Amino acid sequence: MVVDYWSVERYRFGLVIGCGALVAWFTPYPLVIMLLVLLGYIGWMLQKLYQLQRWLTNGQKPEEMPDSDGAWEQIAYLFHKSQQKSAERKRKQQELLTRFDNVLSALPDAAVLLDADNHIQWANKSAAKLLGVQDAADRGKRIDTLLRNPDLHKLLEENSERKVTFPSPRNSNLTLRARLLPLQGGSRVLSVRDISEGVQLQKTRKAFIANASHELRTPLTVLTGYIELFEQDPELPEYLFGPLQQSREQAARMQQIISDMLALSRLESQETTPLMGNRIDVPAMLESSIQAIRDTLASDTHHLETQIEPDLCVCGSEKDINSVITNLLANAVKHTPVGTIIRIHWESTDDGQACLSIIDNGPGIPEKHLPHLTERFYRVDEGRSRASGGTGLGLAIVKHVMQWHNGKLTITSKPGNTEFKACFPAKRVLD
Repeated sequence: MVVDYWSVERYRFGLVIGCGALVAWFTPYPLVIMLLVLLGYIGWMLQKLYQLQRWLTNGQKPEEMPDSDGAWEQIAYLFHKSQQKSAERKRKQQELLTRFDNVLSALPDAAVLLDADNHIQWANKSAAKLLGVQDAADRGKRIDTLLRNPDLHKLLEENSERKVTFPSPRNSNLTLRARLLPLQGGSRVLSVRDISEGVQLQKTRKAFIANASHELRTPLTVLTGYIELFEQDPELPEYLFGPLQQSREQAARMQQIISDMLALSRLESQETTPLMGNRIDVPAMLESSIQAIRDTLASDTHHLETQIEPDLCVCGSEKDINSVITNLLANAVKHTPVGTIIRIHWESTDDGQACLSIIDNGPGIPEKHLPHLTERFYRVDEGRSRASGGTGLGLAIVKHVMQWHNGKLTITSKPGNTEFKACFPAKRVLD
């Protein structure tokens, strides 16, 4: 049943006015009596209002709730009910925050909550283990004063989501990878993961490939020498000519694979960007490489067109830049059909970069393969790549050379137009 509390107030007010009027009727001063009655009613209302105010300021304790009826009862009840709901919400939020804190504390990744000015608002237990950041002791401090790493400072200044790698300030044997995750209001979470195991596995893999390549070189050289001796023997039976020729070709292919693997291992082991290096006459290097391709791989099969800026040179490693040119040229010839037109452009861009573009009008490369072309041993066409003598390492070498020279390799393709573009940054360009 719904109670109409204001009807109680109206009834009470009417009763007071009626009783006051009745008393005033039998007295010689009716107006004074009515005024006194109204003042008494107003005083009673003020007393109820005072009791309600005292109860609200004292914490709305249930046992101290004002005893009343009518609208005052409803007001007190609604305040009390609102206070109970608020307390329940706070309790649930606290439970949720406690569970969230327990989950984040149990994570192996470090998590540090930062405000817009990089002050630490909260940190989990892994942050103390990996970074030395203590939630209670370091709260309110700037994280860039606790973690003095240039790469991390640059990440905080850029406020980007890229990843940076740096050694742990608590243990130099640990390698950490950090990234920033933006939140509302300018807050961010610095997420840091221990990648030491992956780094060690990568180093082990690189060392194994390098060592295996070195060890394979000697026996392969011996085998190649014996094959050449057999081929030069005048008494060699005719039926062995074909097998020996195939053996020599496969041995040469294995030597090329080993050379490429060693080159790739060397590039991957170079963790820092090289110095500016020597002046490289790229136009002369291109002319020499293009002529060699015309005389060998592209002889009577492909048409090569050139557009080369004669004075555009760069600084870097001559050996590595030459490998970029030869690998891109050989790749364009080996993986396009006979009759393909290949355009070689070496030119500067509006932003000062120097770019080598190898463009062909072949059938193109399916889009799903483009992100994987620079992976080791990745082949779009397994059979044709083997038949053409490719090692599957050329584009991987090109990518690492360009990264080592602060440049970039981009690949775009559609039927009738495939472009491999290697661009060197403006700081390496010489006029």
